[in-house]
Amino acid sequence: MNNNMVKIAIVLVVAAVLAVCFKMYFTSLDEDFSNISRTETYRMGDHYTGFYHRPGCPKLKQTHGGGIRFENSAAAKAEGYSACDRCDPDGPNE
Repeated sequence: MNNNMVKIAIVLVVAAVLAVCFKMYFTSLDEDFSNISRTETYRMGDHYTGFYHRPGCPKLKQTHGGGIRFENSAAAKAEGYSACDRCDPDGPNE
């Protein structure tokens, strides 16, 4: 094999590995969003970040320390918490 063929083979292997990693990443994101509860009315606040989330929000899993339970979004807002952009806790429930 000459050098050009070796370089092409390396590029193809790297591209295949990146494609697999890309698919795994987006599959994990889909699974994160499928675990978000759309039926629960309570919300969880993260005192570290100042955001409140739906139960099961993937961003809530990354919190540092304990969370605060609120009966609804209005109670969380009254305490000064902001809505999470990822799980949309102010959006409609099922």
